Amino acid sequence: MTYYLKKLGHQELGSIAHPGDRATRGRYIYISKDSRVLSFFPPLSEAVKNDSSLLPIIPVYASNLEKIYCNYIYHNDKYHGSTSARPRNEYRIYLNNALEMNQYLFETNDIIIFKKAIITVENTGVTGEVERQVVYYADRITPANTELYVTCRDIIESSSILGGHAIYEEPLEEIEARISRIYQTDAPIRTVVDTSVTKKIYTSDTQLSDLFTSISFRDFTMVAYENRCAVTRNVIQYGRFLNLEAAHIWPKSHGGLFMPNNGLALSRDIHWSFDKGFFTLNDDYTISVHPEVESDFLKSLDGEPIFLPTTDFLKPSIESIQYHRKNVYGLFLTSGRL
Repeated sequence: MTYYLKKLGHQELGSIAHPGDRATRGRYIYISKDSRVLSFFPPLSEAVKNDSSLLPIIPVYASNLEKIYCNYIYHNDKYHGSTSARPRNEYRIYLNNALEMNQYLFETNDIIIFKKAIITVENTGVTGEVERQVVYYADRITPANTELYVTCRDIIESSSILGGHAIYEEPLEEIEARISRIYQTDAPIRTVVDTSVTKKIYTSDTQLSDLFTSISFRDFTMVAYENRCAVTRNVIQYGRFLNLEAAHIWPKSHGGLFMPNNGLALSRDIHWSFDKGFFTLNDDYTISVHPEVESDFLKSLDGEPIFLPTTDFLKPSIESIQYHRKNVYGLFLTSGRL
C-alpha cells in the first residue's frame, strides 16, 4: 500500500494574494522529481517535449462518486532548446474546475494524499465485459482536520524527499475508511472531462493517440455525447447498467484509433447497424441510410443530423467518417464479410 503526500504551496496555487482574489497564474500540483514519486505516476519521456498523460482521479473529498480526468505534464523545455535563463524541468498535475468543485478549493498548506489503485470497469453497454484501469484516489487534508493533518504533516517532515513531498508505505486507516465510504452506494462512477483538459492536450508533442486507452476512449466518448445515443438521443439506464456503447467510426479492426473523435455513443442496436454498414454519415454529420435497408425505423433517420459534442476535439473526425463511408457502408450486402 503506497501513498504520495504533497503539501501545497502558494505559487502552485496561482499566487493568490488575498482571499477572494483571482489566481495570477494556472493552478497545479507540483510533483517531485524523486524517482520514488515518478514511479508512482505514469512514465513521461524526456525525449518528447512537454510529454503528457491523462490521470483519472477519484476525489475522496467530493460529495459524489466521480472520476475526473486531469492533465499530468512533464515541462521539459530544458532538454528541447529553450533559450530561457531558467528553462523548465518539472512535473505538474493541473487542477481544473471539476477537481476543485468550481471554486478555489485547495489552499496553501493543504495536504493532498494520492493512492494509486486498480479498479474494474464494466463495459458501458450490457455485455458484461470487464476491464481494469489504474486510477488515483485523492483526498484533501486541511489544518481543520487536526489529528489527521498532524499525522500527515509529520510524515512529510520526516520524509527524505525535500520540498513538502513524501512516499508512505504504511496503511493510513482513516484514508482507507474515507475511500471505502465513497463506494457505499450502487450509483455508477460519473466520468467528468473538464474543457480545460482537452485544451491542454494540445500543449505537448505527445502523440495524441498514445494518450487514450480503450477505457479512456469510452469515457471521453460518453462524456462527449452526454451519455445519450448520438443518433436517437435516447438511453435505457438502470444504476450502473445502460444500453450505450462507444462505437468506432473507423473500425478498430481496420486500424482505427482510440481517439475520442473516432467515437460515437450509440445504443446497442444502432451500434450494430452502424458497424454492419446499414447507415453511414455525411461530411455535414447527417445520416445516410443505405437504399437497400428494409427497416422503416432506419429509413426515418435518413438525412437527420446526429447530435454533436460542443468541444471541437470531441467532434467526429471527417477523415474517419469518410473511411466508414468508403469501407463499411453497405457491408451487410456481402454476407461473407459480416
